[in-house]
Amino acid sequence: MMGQSGATAASLNAFDALRSKALREELPGLEAAFDERQMGRHLQGALFEGDDRYIIERCDRGKAAYVPGEGCVVQYVIEVRDQACSLVRQALVSGRLFASTRASRMHFESCVTLAAAMRGRNDVAPFATRVATLEPLAMNVSLYPVDGELPTLVGATDPATVLEILRDALPGANATPFVPVQCRVDVAHYPREHHCVLRYTLEGMRSNGAEAPRVTVFGKVAGNDRGALTAVAVPALQERLHARKTRAFTVPRSLGFVAGLRLTLLEAISGVPRISRLLRERLQGGSGADGAPTLEGSIDAAACVAAGLHTSGIALGSSRPAPDELVELAQARIVLQRLSPHLGAAFHEWLEAAAAYAGGSDPWPACFSHGDFSPSQLLFSGEQCGLIDFDTVCQAEPALDLGHFLAYLRVSACKAGASASAGGREATERLCARFLDAYMVECGHGPGAREAIRVRVQLYEMVSLLRLAFHSWRKFKPARLELAVGLIRGRIAEWQ
Repeated sequence: MMGQSGATAASLNAFDALRSKALREELPGLEAAFDERQMGRHLQGALFEGDDRYIIERCDRGKAAYVPGEGCVVQYVIEVRDQACSLVRQALVSGRLFASTRASRMHFESCVTLAAAMRGRNDVAPFATRVATLEPLAMNVSLYPVDGELPTLVGATDPATVLEILRDALPGANATPFVPVQCRVDVAHYPREHHCVLRYTLEGMRSNGAEAPRVTVFGKVAGNDRGALTAVAVPALQERLHARKTRAFTVPRSLGFVAGLRLTLLEAISGVPRISRLLRERLQGGSGADGAPTLEGSIDAAACVAAGLHTSGIALGSSRPAPDELVELAQARIVLQRLSPHLGAAFHEWLEAAAAYAGGSDPWPACFSHGDFSPSQLLFSGEQCGLIDFDTVCQAEPALDLGHFLAYLRVSACKAGASASAGGREATERLCARFLDAYMVECGHGPGAREAIRVRVQLYEMVSLLRLAFHSWRKFKPARLELAVGLIRGRIAEWQ
């Protein structure tokens, strides 16, 4: 471990937002919010109001994120014991820290109506209250699914409400109509902000009375109407893929966008993310079983998916030019310079280098792009590859998706220890080169075009790494930030 020199202390402070004195001054309750034992006591009093029948036996801090200008969101998973019957149940609580008690009260009022709408639901039955304010911390806490930033989440998690919606949506989506009679709602992915992904498991029968297997549908609730674009873009992509004669990939079937709930509905597709696992096994000396899917084959499939998107000709999605990406990063730099000056100064230098590099090449024409194209968005089932998560589709240079994919491929390699040996670094470079080569071949680009695209890919790879660094800092992930910083420094060194 590093020593305790002044330089080391400054470095640790820069890589850990929780150590930021300026951030702790901005949010007085921050330190207490990260103390699980203290928060367990606060939540016991706030959610049960002195009812000693229910006891919070465990409080684990989950995801957290600082949101500039809005405060900090912290999630907690609690285990509650009913002392009357010894039943233990889990619940998810979201806490939002503010700069003042006045700001927390204003937010609290916006959640009261949502909490009232939960009355009578079994999933919150033991709790005396679903939303509360902790004035000493300038913090509000709310019981899932009460979320002031996602006001429609309450309705989207109500099994009866969703069952009626899917009864209308599913028959038209199946050759043999499926009639759901029961719906279970589970959380698939609930990040700190912006959206929540729900898994709906439906049991029912065919319209002719025959038995039917369970059907899984995913619903994404957002704080805006961006899901309306997904509901149009996914069918458009399916139509283009069906007409193509090149290597196909699957995308989930859209079941529509429910405007009143800001809910996007997509049928599940089979498969699991595979690239990061295969990469880890390769770099750690493992060898796949005979006949098993290979890392190289998975990388080639990813390149074909990217090519299929970019050559689809779909004209949907807003524009994301490179200057806008740099402006967004400049705003992140301002936040870091205010709250973490050591990291902010370095971020400023990196951003200046990226801007200078951007000025040395011309942008490519925009095309239909995923907007968040990474190994985790690709699901593999046997030889079949599928693509998910379309709420960031846009019109952008092809290099946006390609650079983003390579940035996250390198991060996965670093996590697996690739940077610790020359062999690991060389293996990573070969895979990155293979991905770009396979993409160029699939798109039919000649030598001149290939070199021009590579230059732009390096720019967008840096953009993704810089964004990852900022997000890692504000999400209190110093280890991931350290990986991103190492990659940023290495890539910029190659530009010199």
